[in-house]
Amino acid sequence: MSKSFTTVLQVAATTAALFIAADASAAVKFRIGFDSASNQYSLYMTPDSVPAPDMTLSAQATLVVPHGENEQSFTISNITSHISNVEWANHSRVDAPEENTSADYISLGYFFTGSNVPKFGWEANQEKKILSFTSSTGCVSGVKLIDNNDPFSQLPNSAGTNPGNDFMNIGWQMSNAYVGNYGEAISCTTTTTCKNSYLQRQINTLSALKLNAPDYMQASYDARIASILNDSRCQ
Repeated sequence: MSKSFTTVLQVAATTAALFIAADASAAVKFRIGFDSASNQYSLYMTPDSVPAPDMTLSAQATLVVPHGENEQSFTISNITSHISNVEWANHSRVDAPEENTSADYISLGYFFTGSNVPKFGWEANQEKKILSFTSSTGCVSGVKLIDNNDPFSQLPNSAGTNPGNDFMNIGWQMSNAYVGNYGEAISCTTTTTCKNSYLQRQINTLSALKLNAPDYMQASYDARIASILNDSRCQ
C-alpha cells in the first residue's frame, strides 16, 4: 500500500471518529444586547453542550435593523472579538430588500487568525459574549437578529444572498448548530427630562408618536429626542 494512500485512509478514519464522537443533539442560540454605559452592542451565544473537539469552521450572525437613509442608516464599526484568535468581518449588507423593505440586513462572518482552529471555551447552558461593536447611530430600538422564519432568510431571496445565522463546529457533527434566538429586540431607554418646559413638551410629543411608529421610524424619533436633550436649554 502506498504511503499517500495510507495517509488518506488515516485522515478519513480520524474524520469519521470525530463525527461519531460529536454530540448529535447539539444546539446553540444567539442573543443581541446593548450596553448604554459603553454604547456597545454585543452578540452572545448559549450552547446546550460542549463540542468535542471544539473546532469551529464557520459561523455567521445577521442583524436586522430598521431601514434608514443617509445619517439614519445603521452602521457597524469597531468590531471586537471576545474569543482569542477569532475575528469577525462585516462582509454582507442588503438594504430594504423586497421581502422586507422596512429593514436592512447586515451579516458578520467568522474567521480565525492563527495557524490552529481556536477554541471558544464553551460551557453547557452558559452564555458567552462572542463579539461587540459600536454604531454611529447609537442605540436603535428594534435592532434584532435574523431568525429562520424571516422572509429574507428564505432561499433563494431577491438579493441572491444567504443571510441566515449559522454555527458549524466539528464537535457538533459539522451541521448548523444554530437553532434560534433568545432575548428581545433592542429597546432603548433614554432620559427624557428637560428643564425647559417648551422643549420638554416637544420630547413628550415625540415619545408618544414613537410608541406607535413602525420600526423603520424608531431611529429617526430617537435621534430627534437626543438632539433636543443635547440642547443647552435642557441642561
